[in-house]
Amino acid sequence: MPLVTINSSIQESLKKHEIVPDVIDDGFNPSCLLTISYTKEIGVSMGNNLKPSETKNIPDVFVATDYTPSEKSNASSSNSEPKYTLVLTDPDAPSRTEKKWSEFCHYIVTGLTIPTDPKSGVSLGKLDISKGSTLMPYCGPAPPPKTGKHRYVFLLYKEPQVSHGVLMKPPRDRPTWGTDVPASGVRDWAKKYNLELAGVNFFYAQNDEQ
Repeated sequence: MPLVTINSSIQESLKKHEIVPDVIDDGFNPSCLLTISYTKEIGVSMGNNLKPSETKNIPDVFVATDYTPSEKSNASSSNSEPKYTLVLTDPDAPSRTEKKWSEFCHYIVTGLTIPTDPKSGVSLGKLDISKGSTLMPYCGPAPPPKTGKHRYVFLLYKEPQVSHGVLMKPPRDRPTWGTDVPASGVRDWAKKYNLELAGVNFFYAQNDEQ
């Protein structure tokens, strides 16, 4: 199914769950579908509920994007295959109403490439996380007791082809992505490195003690 036919549904979900504007800006137009699977039976689905025990390990990440054959050919001929950064962030730390640790950085891996069908030019494949550069090791969701549901947001960013010598660095701390400014995080970090948001998926998780 062409991405254009489901973009409105994605945008509606992001606004309904207030990922827009809490984590990303309004007007975001997805250029890829981001599928997250912790197991064959447990996946992330735009706001579904998962248990912290189900999400403690790094998931499999699949990306489908609407590259055209000509775009892929041009990228290959110029030896500049697009690279991507994947992050996981929690805007509800320690709770939806208390933002002193928000956003909490759970994961950053950079330098990822998307497998592409050479015949169709359509990218559809599992990201090889082992070939990326992990800036912040994966930290599974651990919402504190009695803090309600937390939103855990995966974001896939396209990296600029020309970095101008600026190497991405991890935030100095996980809470507030090291800014010490409540309710800040990945948006400012991504802008610092000229990252272009390509795809989003998210889920809810809460502590068993409520």
